Amino acid sequence: MTKRDTFLLIVAMEEAGEFIRGCSKVFRHGANKEDLVNLSEEAGDVQALIQLLEDRGLIDREVRQQKRKARYKKHK
Repeated sequence: MTKRDTFLLIVAMEEAGEFIRGCSKVFRHGANKEDLVNLSEEAGDVQALIQLLEDRGLIDREVRQQKRKARYKKHK
C-alpha cells in the first residue's frame, strides 16, 4: 500500500464520519433544508472517495456493485 492509498483511506474514514453526523442531524432536527443540503454534500464526498478507492484498486467494483444491488433490494 502506498502513501497515497493510506491518505485516501484516512480521508474516506473522515468523510464517512461526517456523513454519519449528517444523518444524525436529520434524525434529530427533522428534514430541514439546511441539514438536507449538508447530508447531500456529505454523500457526495463519500461517493467521491469510494470512486477514488476503486480507481486505486482498493475497492473491487464488481463486489461493490453486487452488494449495492442486494442492499437496495432489501431496503426498497
